[in-house]
Amino acid sequence: MGLRQLRPAVEGEGHHRAAKPFTTESGLTGRVATAASAGVDGTGRCTHDGTATAFAFENPAGEPLSWTFVGVRGVDDEVPEPTVRKILGTVRLVESTP
Repeated sequence: MGLRQLRPAVEGEGHHRAAKPFTTESGLTGRVATAASAGVDGTGRCTHDGTATAFAFENPAGEPLSWTFVGVRGVDDEVPEPTVRKILGTVRLVESTP
């Protein structure tokens, strides 16, 4: 299992980091990658650069699952990367019934 390769960043658009192995506190193993946009020029709700962190992993049945954090960059209440990683570390599987 792996994350699809992101296309190369275009100058001024943002950046991404290659997916790397990650294990949560509960023992889930998978890969995590982070990407960010830059130079957003818009009106209304879409006026800030953004960032996204995705964690892809498999459940015990081998089904692919993911956890994603999406946030804005460059604002007073931006969620810092260490906080996103701390939250990501708490991801765990739970039993669910339909």
